Amino acid sequence: MTDPAKVDPEVAASAFAVHLDDFFTHGRGRLPGWERLDRGPLRCVVRIPARRADGTVDHYFVLLTAEYYPVWPPAVSFVRPEDDGWVEAGQGSRWLPHQHNSPGFSFGLHGTYQYADGPTRQLVCFSHSFDYYISGHTPTEEDR
Repeated sequence: MTDPAKVDPEVAASAFAVHLDDFFTHGRGRLPGWERLDRGPLRCVVRIPARRADGTVDHYFVLLTAEYYPVWPPAVSFVRPEDDGWVEAGQGSRWLPHQHNSPGFSFGLHGTYQYADGPTRQLVCFSHSFDYYISGHTPTEEDR
């Protein structure tokens, strides 16, 4: 795979805003407990409620970044709220969900993952996340 090229920031921001607006108006984002926290034209944190078996609700925060959007999906990472910014949640963090099954499609969540280009960091592993494509996976045409 050739290295992806960043998209013109105005084009990326426009498409990103339209799709986020649609998701929070017509998609799952309109449901109670979901919240959109814009952090600039190419960054958004989404608060997602997750219900435990005993009914307890935990909130998780997902950072979406759109430098390569809409040619590529946004980068996706679970983050922890911090006073000085949103920091990627590490392995064992309260802010990284403990996933026990796939949500109906191929999905993986790795607190630490060795990327093909060298760094080790979190990987939200599914074909709707930019990092899936740069992590060393070989997606099928169906995945793309």
